[in-house]
Amino acid sequence: MELVLQGEASALSRESVARAEEVFTDILTMDLLHSSPEFLTHIGSIVGELGPLHLASLKHSVATTSLGETDIEVIVRTETGVCAFLIENKVRAPIMPRQFERYRLRGEAGIATGQWSRFHVILLCPEGYFIGLDEDHKQYINANLSYESIVDFLGTKQEFGFKRHVFENSLTDYRKGYAKVGDEPMMAFYRNYWELASAEFPQLRMPKPDVVGKDGSWIYFPPLYAGTKVRLLHKFKGIGCELAIVTYNGEALADALATVLEADFVTRITKSMLFVNVKTPAIDHLMEFSTVASLVRGSLQALDRLRLFAIRPDVAAVITQHL
Repeated sequence: MELVLQGEASALSRESVARAEEVFTDILTMDLLHSSPEFLTHIGSIVGELGPLHLASLKHSVATTSLGETDIEVIVRTETGVCAFLIENKVRAPIMPRQFERYRLRGEAGIATGQWSRFHVILLCPEGYFIGLDEDHKQYINANLSYESIVDFLGTKQEFGFKRHVFENSLTDYRKGYAKVGDEPMMAFYRNYWELASAEFPQLRMPKPDVVGKDGSWIYFPPLYAGTKVRLLHKFKGIGCELAIVTYNGEALADALATVLEADFVTRITKSMLFVNVKTPAIDHLMEFSTVASLVRGSLQALDRLRLFAIRPDVAAVITQHL
């Protein structure tokens, strides 16, 4: 590691930290939590802990149960009890099976044993990593503490210059290393799907597909409302067509929509989402497109029904009240 001081500023280059491993950003995050009450308050704000926070415990690689390991365990005292921030740090590593579900199980276990009265699961990672996660993982995560937000927080404060440099280096590594590997059969299916959708269902506004990997079985459509909280999805390998709504009020929203749902509309609730589903047949993307075109067309018809449902003034009013 090379660090050359020039007066009051530090001259840092990419070679100063050739490769910022996750353990580096673990320790720097912990140092910020310990030394900067402002940073602790910043993390509290992203999970809705807005009162005064007093750091009670800070631990790394906590594996005291059979439920897996927590990268950073932060326990704070608040005016309303003891709260835990359970932080998983990711830069390039893949998600392990049930990884965030186990975080929630550890949080619940901590409540049961009296370690804390509530907890939040936080994913520390580049923003693009979080955006790319499947909802099956996201449903267990309370918030994304993005590397980008940490760089912004550190700003131009000279005393945080080295920490900012390491997080910026990590972001550079992530962006250089992240490249989708295209799968030609899947990309051919997406292109044919897009051509049919554009010709016969232009109101769905399906974007032209880019690089699609072998596991690209969810087709995303643009948001129906302002922002990205309400959109259409086609999970063509079995679940079917869905109206996806980002909300932590899923049960209340499902109850409010119950009387206006069409006969074949079914609601499905996760921690951070409500889906209105129309079951459609699974589609094998490896078959000749002419063979499955009728199934695609039927799915697009279902998606358009969901679109028309979502933009009905009475339905839109109910949904926006519960976002």
